[in-house]
Amino acid sequence: MSVLLLIMKLFFYLSILLNITLDFTYAQFYEVGDTVNNFGAEICVNGEDTWDYEETSFNKVVYLSIFATWWGGCQTEAPELEELSNLYSEQGVIILSAGKDWDTYSCVEWAQEFGITFPILDDDSDSLSSIFGSSIPTNIVIDANKQVIFTSSGHNLTAVQEAIEEGLLTIIPDSDNDGILDNIDNCLDIPNGEQIDSDSDGIGDECDICDNLNIWLDANINGDLNIDDSYDIDIFDLLRLTDLILNNLENDCGYAIADLNGDNNVNIFDVITLAQIIING
Repeated sequence: MSVLLLIMKLFFYLSILLNITLDFTYAQFYEVGDTVNNFGAEICVNGEDTWDYEETSFNKVVYLSIFATWWGGCQTEAPELEELSNLYSEQGVIILSAGKDWDTYSCVEWAQEFGITFPILDDDSDSLSSIFGSSIPTNIVIDANKQVIFTSSGHNLTAVQEAIEEGLLTIIPDSDNDGILDNIDNCLDIPNGEQIDSDSDGIGDECDICDNLNIWLDANINGDLNIDDSYDIDIFDLLRLTDLILNNLENDCGYAIADLNGDNNVNIFDVITLAQIIING
């Protein structure tokens, strides 16, 4: 084999090797608009074990700052992050920082020096900086829909806070704190985590004033059935409706379905409507 051919083959194999290496080491960082997959890292202070995004961040905004202990800008930023934590932690925002290069400070020393009470993650292995950014510091805000809405290199507290405020708009409230978000909760004001709805009327049993009877239909004001268990609309419903109006029994199940003419009021006009229903069969 000629020397020239050998050199050409070596060059060819070397180029393949270099391409494989470049492909293997290339890091695709998350960008604004990307949906974040699960990630996590060991908590080195202010928490135990491993922090896991999927397990911790449901319907929450996450702000992550990746820092190095030796960088002066990170030392300036640290107490400001604690202020953000105090401001937003009760509003559904998780504040985290992930540190590396623990030569200047250990993780515990860093928390003590700058008064940090939120979890600090250990990123000495670059598990987080390899997906979010290798610059020091790197700041990321992820909204409640798991989308990156802000990422930056360097220290910009104002921009971070604006991104957090934007993220807050994506949090769906849970008014009764039962773990069921308001957009799917069948009983908004009374905790009912099991969401039981016996009569399948879209109102959970805990706040269904009709006691889950499936016989309360328009005009069946007293909720009775006839002999063959069909809905019975008759003069007794008219009497019951009159009683509801005269006694202003707004919390009664019959009252809830007695707005027969659909004007959002229960009054004499509903009595007339019910009388017409009875007369006309």
